[in-house]
Amino acid sequence: MGQRILFGLICFLSISGILHPSEWGLTLANHADYRGHARGFHFYFAEVLAVALIVAAAMNRKEKFRLLPPGLWLYLFYCAVSLISVFSAPAPVHVFEAALKAFKIALIFIAAWNFFRTEEDIHFFLKAMAWTMTWEMVVVLKMKYVDGIYQVWGTFEHQNALCMYATMIGLVLLAAGAGPKHRSSNLYLWGFLTCAVVVESTLSRGGIVIFGIGTVMVMLFSLLDKITMRRVLVIGGLCLVGVLGLAMTINTIVARFNDKFNADSNATRDLLNIASRQMLSDHPLGVGWNNYALVINPPWHYGDHIDKWQKKNNGVVIPGAKGISESHYYLILAENGYEGLIAYFVFIGVFLFWNIRGAWSMRHTLVGCVSFGMLLGCIMNYVQSILERCLTQPRNMLLWMILLALTSRIEFWRRLAKKGQWPPQAEQEPARRPQQTKPRVSSRFAGAQRTTRVRIIS
Repeated sequence: MGQRILFGLICFLSISGILHPSEWGLTLANHADYRGHARGFHFYFAEVLAVALIVAAAMNRKEKFRLLPPGLWLYLFYCAVSLISVFSAPAPVHVFEAALKAFKIALIFIAAWNFFRTEEDIHFFLKAMAWTMTWEMVVVLKMKYVDGIYQVWGTFEHQNALCMYATMIGLVLLAAGAGPKHRSSNLYLWGFLTCAVVVESTLSRGGIVIFGIGTVMVMLFSLLDKITMRRVLVIGGLCLVGVLGLAMTINTIVARFNDKFNADSNATRDLLNIASRQMLSDHPLGVGWNNYALVINPPWHYGDHIDKWQKKNNGVVIPGAKGISESHYYLILAENGYEGLIAYFVFIGVFLFWNIRGAWSMRHTLVGCVSFGMLLGCIMNYVQSILERCLTQPRNMLLWMILLALTSRIEFWRRLAKKGQWPPQAEQEPARRPQQTKPRVSSRFAGAQRTTRVRIIS
């Protein structure tokens, strides 16, 4: 129970705020005016809870503890490769700020991987996230209808980050809710609906489209997996709710897509991507992790074309420091070089492959449905990362690491099942009861749908 309380708190701390954005942590050597993705040496409260959960798991002699779960080394390898850019960085301190933030998030991965021991632990995670998103929806609706904010950001740094977060977990909740019937299935569907309200309220153009595509694909997978009356009713009900919600908000959504500032926003993205290519041309190993915000400004020349464009189109150069690239991939290329982007693609590619194998091998089960939800949730975020760099932000990174840890744990179960070692046999009944014959598993994945509280044989 204590470990579940810790993990539940980690899930809630991932939104980092109660009624508005809050940095639940401590930053040393804070550079508040710096516009990079790390503005000092960050330490977050969620990481403290992760350390406590790791210690608790390590002290539990009934379960095998792993300090380096499967796949984590791929992420650490990407971080190590990115550190190579320190040799060409004009400000090495910014490199170490980003490195500390990136390496420490691995604590969340380790804590989550050792927490996910049974299918019931997955249910606990989904319930925790459904209630967390319920609270986020309350904050969003308050901002929208009480505070009168046009594009809400909830407890996040920006509305786009909130939208990508809701998409990532929303598709997992939908896949679980539309999967095999469980006592918490309706709660998962409710959690998905809260995510849909959040996404619509952010009015993120790309985010709304991405969320819609992901939702349709999860629904199709649900029907292709197995057509049942419940799934037909669930999909029909969601379509009805979606149509009603769209009818109530269509004018606002259309106005957002026709916003006169869209052209300037697109132009800014293109200009920053041009700067990224120039940096990469001059520094194939990268200009330095977290150094983009430094070299895009004078005395470096990489932002000169932005000043020329502003003077040509606006008549004046907008004062103040320029920001960093909106594209996650162009940002990696500019800061970490070719080697950094290649390592990143290998890292995310392996985990997506594991999601596919988990969804196929454990189809017709909750575990398989969750794998497919994570597959689409991550893919939608990776696609949106072409335009947004939200996976560099702590809230999105924290949820992302939990989902990657669950992906790794499911792959671990799949390998055990291939050896005939998963699911584990149920504990023997007390001696006073008649001894029962152990049920024979007809398929190596047939037991994946059962909930068990005993340990995984490793």
